[in-house]
Amino acid sequence: MKKTLFSTFLFILFLLFVTISYLSFFGYETDRFNKTIKSEIKKSNNNIVLDFKKISILLDIKKLILFVKFINPNLDYHQTSIPLRSLRTDVDLEFLTQKKVAIKKVILSTKYLDFNKIKPLLNKIDLKEENFKNIKNARFQIKDLKLEFDENFKLKQDFNIAGDINTANIKMSDEYEIKNLIANFLYEKNSFYLNEVSWNFNDQENTEREFFNGELNLKQRKKNYNVDLKFKTKSASNFPKIPAMNYSFSQDNISEVKTQFLINKNKTIFFKNLIIEDRDNKLQVKGLHLDKNYNLVNFKEIQVKTSIDNNTNNEFKITNKDKISVKGKIFDAKMLIKELSKDGKKNKFLKKISRDIEIDFNKILKGAKFPIKNFRLVGKINKGSFEKISAKSDFAENKHLDISLKKQEKTDGKILEIYSDIAMPLLSDYKFFQGLEGGNLNYISQFNKKNSSNLLTVNNFKLNKAPALAKLLTLADLRGLTDTLKGEGISFDTLSINYESNPSKMDIKEIFMIGPSISILIEGYVEKQNGLVSLRGTLVPAKTLNSIISKIPVVGDILIGKKVGEGIFGISFKIKGLPDNLKTTVNPVKTLTPRFITRALEAAKKKEAK
Repeated sequence: MKKTLFSTFLFILFLLFVTISYLSFFGYETDRFNKTIKSEIKKSNNNIVLDFKKISILLDIKKLILFVKFINPNLDYHQTSIPLRSLRTDVDLEFLTQKKVAIKKVILSTKYLDFNKIKPLLNKIDLKEENFKNIKNARFQIKDLKLEFDENFKLKQDFNIAGDINTANIKMSDEYEIKNLIANFLYEKNSFYLNEVSWNFNDQENTEREFFNGELNLKQRKKNYNVDLKFKTKSASNFPKIPAMNYSFSQDNISEVKTQFLINKNKTIFFKNLIIEDRDNKLQVKGLHLDKNYNLVNFKEIQVKTSIDNNTNNEFKITNKDKISVKGKIFDAKMLIKELSKDGKKNKFLKKISRDIEIDFNKILKGAKFPIKNFRLVGKINKGSFEKISAKSDFAENKHLDISLKKQEKTDGKILEIYSDIAMPLLSDYKFFQGLEGGNLNYISQFNKKNSSNLLTVNNFKLNKAPALAKLLTLADLRGLTDTLKGEGISFDTLSINYESNPSKMDIKEIFMIGPSISILIEGYVEKQNGLVSLRGTLVPAKTLNSIISKIPVVGDILIGKKVGEGIFGISFKIKGLPDNLKTTVNPVKTLTPRFITRALEAAKKKEAK
């Protein structure tokens, strides 16, 4: 009897060993528990509907856990279908003894999902839909999702997810859109990682280019996000241009970007460090703080080194401590005046900056012929705009540039004064002055936030091949002057421009040019919104004007106009149209206006006084 019992025990033990071994190495497929599993899942969460053909059971004898693999699974969550590739759960052994589901962990993978179809689920799983509002469409696949549950089958907050993103489109702004984003992603312990990332960048011109290949790490700390971003790109030309220092990133070089920044709960952004560099260029920003509207709050340091055609055009450093200090070897200001004079939307980027400022450059590029040397500026910035300036620099020996800005007393206005021994470096950005050579410049502007009153004077200069003047002379049939303009150029004693400006219009009170060969008087306006130009004026050859002046015994006779201009000949003209389609018309005149003659006499007297 004992022998039989012992044999039976050994046989049962053997069967148990074989069963455990079989379950441990090969597993067991069954549909016996289908109904129980489905029922228990629905009891725990009636928003989950799981369908499958059968399960495969594999035993982990050390942990006393069953690995349950679902065959041909199909999942519906909140009435949204989620196509699964695989589904596995870790189940306590009480599942077999008590017919009770005790699921500790769920591991699943999906087929490719359409983001727009699962968008309604985001709020259901505590991922606010507003955080994904810029995603227009996307396809992604979950390769490995690990979910852990408590004893009541409630999802724990900590979960891991890994997968692929394929052909995602993200609208960054009205002008820019990320298209065809491809990446591997990982989310674990409140951190999000993107690896092997590449995308196309669609700008406002609707052109697509490869933008970057790199990685992104995002870590959540309570309601803040720490972001590490590294990438390389051959399409650096998609980076924002920096017109104020005449630089745009080259597409010819491979550029590398490294940045660490913090996104706070109030949506402000703090860049610990931002580096953009390639073989010849480097832009580094430290301690950059932006508000939720991307306006500058503060910064610690900016370093810039750029080149064009292998020639360094910017190399300087900006520090922000008790004052803003800008020091460097060279600064490219070819586009600076044009950028500063742009109307339209006001630049609010610097509106929170109020600080004393010092600028010191060995050299400033403002035209190939006339580099500015030893530029020194001291001033004060208040809410992003210069409140006070005193600046001096040199062009060459005995050739100087002076700039001053000061506030007007008892008003919100300012007065800007500029004197330059060489005019062209300050005028090269404007088509109107194309062909101007030599001359010194005086400029004074009284302005406030809405309006400005301006007077520009250039003395002793020459116009050479000036397109606008050439066309006018041709229409007036002044061939001799036209030939002179195309050759050695036409000299002028004085150019005076008196104009007022407001947000909608530039009102040209007077443009007066007088010289040995010709004199011109112009007035009119330029509409800023559409660029419409409307000018009218008078042109008189010098021989005619000299003849008139010689016949006037008393200046008062000019103002009275006693038979002045009888038999003389001048040209009246009109210039009107949009900048790209200006139309010029001319007509002969026999009598000059007292105003023209008065201005000519004033200029003649000044010349004689010298």
